[in-house]
Amino acid sequence: MCGEILKFKPDYHQAWYNRGYALDKLGRFEEAIASYDQALNFKPDLHQAWYNKACYYALQGNIEQTLENLQKAINISPDEWREWAKTNSDFDGIREDERFQALIQ
Repeated sequence: MCGEILKFKPDYHQAWYNRGYALDKLGRFEEAIASYDQALNFKPDLHQAWYNKACYYALQGNIEQTLENLQKAINISPDEWREWAKTNSDFDGIREDERFQALIQ
């Protein structure tokens, strides 16, 4: 469905986001990131995409990308994403990192 929508409206950020989310759930993380990036090209304040990218990078052990994307999500919607990040198991591998701790406080 997203693919069909994108053929007619390639700048529709929500379709790119939905495509990314579906690919994420299928374990196709690189493709999901690419779709989230496309969504962010059209809607840079799409905080859900920044957060989802942070989760992916955290699971991959890429701390720098995790912190960069999480910071962007928090900058846009601080209360929501700080609370989510405090308990999201995706961040367990970096939970003790003081930069991560500073972001979620």
